[in-house]
Amino acid sequence: MIVAYGVSLSTVKMTHGQTPAAKKTRPALSQPAIIPNFTITSIFISISLKIPVPAIMEKYGLQLVEKIYFLPISGPNSTKLTEETKEKNRLQAREKYSLKEYNKLQQELRCLLDDNIFISESINFLASKITGIPGDGLRPEFEDAEIIRGLSFEEKTKIVKIRLWDARLSYSMNVNTLRMLSKAFISQELGQPREPEPDTPEILYRLFTSGDHTRHSKDLGFRCSNQSLTSPVYRNGTLVDSNLVDEAALRNQCKGGNPSDLIALSDSPSRIFNLIKGWSLSAKEGDKIAVISVSKLLAMGVLINRTTTLAESLNMPLRRGNQPDGLEYANLNYWVAHRWIPAECIESYISISLLQKACASRGINKGDYCTRLSLGDLDIDLLSSQFEAMAVNS
Repeated sequence: MIVAYGVSLSTVKMTHGQTPAAKKTRPALSQPAIIPNFTITSIFISISLKIPVPAIMEKYGLQLVEKIYFLPISGPNSTKLTEETKEKNRLQAREKYSLKEYNKLQQELRCLLDDNIFISESINFLASKITGIPGDGLRPEFEDAEIIRGLSFEEKTKIVKIRLWDARLSYSMNVNTLRMLSKAFISQELGQPREPEPDTPEILYRLFTSGDHTRHSKDLGFRCSNQSLTSPVYRNGTLVDSNLVDEAALRNQCKGGNPSDLIALSDSPSRIFNLIKGWSLSAKEGDKIAVISVSKLLAMGVLINRTTTLAESLNMPLRRGNQPDGLEYANLNYWVAHRWIPAECIESYISISLLQKACASRGINKGDYCTRLSLGDLDIDLLSSQFEAMAVNS
């Protein structure tokens, strides 16, 4: 007989600040189900994939198939496998690979369909602002696509590949239009007086990794982890004045662990180094720090504020020795942007080592949370780094 154990990764709890990739926890096995009429040759562990918003998959007519992990058992019985059993194992291993690839295709299609809706909404807004013609800013209502049933695995894979081709074509055409409109709108709006804080910085930083829930691409910038359910809001003014963030939303953002409409930013290189240490990142990680122009963010109508300013407006005390239930992690260097950071607002991507060199050459030490770098400082160091790389490769 075979003993089959069902395991759901969604039941594994993560500690604060960790993603599933960062926390390797052995799942607890459920009670075994006995499957008769087989010789003991292997264990199958069924693992349900956990995605951010399963309802979005179904809206697009997609449904992840359960992946089967095939693990041979070591021990005396493993030497008694018949040729028939070995062939079954090979077929099941191939099926496991095919299911994995099918799920990858579905995930890519879901992301592309999300992207295309996001791009269409953004183009609608920008075209309206640039032309002065009012546009319909409402997200279109559409019926859920029917989930394909009753077809063979090969037929379903073929259909997903065709849909992927269509989605890629739409994306490549529309993203170029969005980027042109974004650049035109920023140049039109730059120079307008906008100061969300009395000492608004010139640049903000975002440290990111491949395991972040906040989506990132060079074409579209950063989008909040709740993006599939919410679209960007473009407004003049501040995030505080918009009343879009309540106490629960701010506490959720600062504590982490659940999807949020906010994206974390910092104005302090020293705070970024604290995160680098806390996340155990090394200087060899590559370009993991986005340098963001605040003036371009404001020109695009992206709402930003300090977490401390938001907390004060909501009468939320910060966590202190005498306030154990106060808001965690909020500080003067911790900013948030609402829902997205357009790609055109990102001045550059820099490496951890470049930021370290820039701070060392200007005497910015650990704990110098009030000391800032200018965009010009980073441009000089980035150019110098590029020349050094060219000299090494020549």
